Parts: sequence; C-alpha cells; structure tokens
Amino acid sequence: MAIIYDWFENPKREAEEETTLHARPCFNGTVNTKTLARLIQQRCSLTPDDVLAVLNELNEVIGYELREGRQVHIDGLGYFAPTLTVEGRATPDIPLMKRNRMVRFKGVAFRMDNELRRSIGSTKLEMTRWEAHSQASTAEEREKQLTAYFSQHDFLTRRTLQSLLGLKKSTAVTLLQQWRQAGMLLNQGTSRQPIYVPAPGCFGR
Repeated sequence: MAIIYDWFENPKREAEEETTLHARPCFNGTVNTKTLARLIQQRCSLTPDDVLAVLNELNEVIGYELREGRQVHIDGLGYFAPTLTVEGRATPDIPLMKRNRMVRFKGVAFRMDNELRRSIGSTKLEMTRWEAHSQASTAEEREKQLTAYFSQHDFLTRRTLQSLLGLKKSTAVTLLQQWRQAGMLLNQGTSRQPIYVPAPGCFGR
C-alpha cells in the first residue's frame, strides 16, 4: 500500500502571476477508535474494552490539560499544544484590552516525536489514478462546455456533469442546484433520479 496523493493549486498572493502547486494525500480510508482498539489489543494483554476505556480517558485528560494552557507530550508519539487566532486586524495602536477580546482559540497543533517518524519508516508515494478534486474553471467556461454538450445531447445527469467538467460529486450537485434555482436547467426526471434539460433560452436552446 502507498500514500496516494494528488496535485492542488496554491492560493495566489498579490503580484504573483505564476501558478504553483502542492501535493496533498488522498487518504486510504479512516481507522476508527474500535479498529484502533482491536489492533492495539492484538499487540498486548489488554482486552478491547480495556483499550477503549484508556483511549476515551486519554481524550478527556488531553482535552483538560490543553484547556488549562499546557502542552501534552506522549512519549514516542509527540506534542499536542493549543493554538490561537486573532479575529480581525490587530495593530499596536489598538488598546490592549480591545486586542485581548480579539483573541480566540483556534485548534491543536501536533509535533511528532522521532520515534513515531521511525515507526512510519520508508514510505511509498503514488499519484492517484482518479480525479480527487474538481478541476478549476470559471462559470463562463462551464456554461460554454454545457452549451457544446447540449448541442449534441438532449439531457444531462449528475454523473455526466462530473465526467464532463472533472468535478467531485458534491461540486456537481451544487452546480446543478444553482442552475436549477437560476432557472437555467429543468428537471424532467424524479427527485431520486433527476434528468436535466436546458430551460428555453439557456445553454444554446
């Protein structure tokens, strides 16, 4: 098994013309708490229920210590530490009491120990063979592609739209809802099996 990844565009900063990319993992599923407990139990003398009890209490204890402003270190795993954010733009000119009210809890940062890095060992990386994210295109480009599509086809489905524009399912569903609400597409199927056709005057019709 390998770490599957795909390429994504980085947000452009001001005055940047060149598009840069970053690689992001496409996870091979999720190991939930029960599975984790079973895998740990296979390596020790504890029962699965014992492991689950320890994991649940670990969550409570770590949460409490982070709430008290302490970082938590688990040997061989790493450090957990609270992180903060500021709502709005803070400057030295803003009175200190007002600045203090802008500070919010953001989340938890994790820094792994070398032991965890060694247990991961050498990794195999492999680019996904499937479209993991929606291709970037403007609303005008998408409408042009649909106009060309409807010049040769009578109806459109969500799956067809995904394939045509290189979209995730959620993005395709959102676009179809937007076009229906704008009166550009009509559903001539059912709510469970929708079939979309262009409204009069839309997409070249």
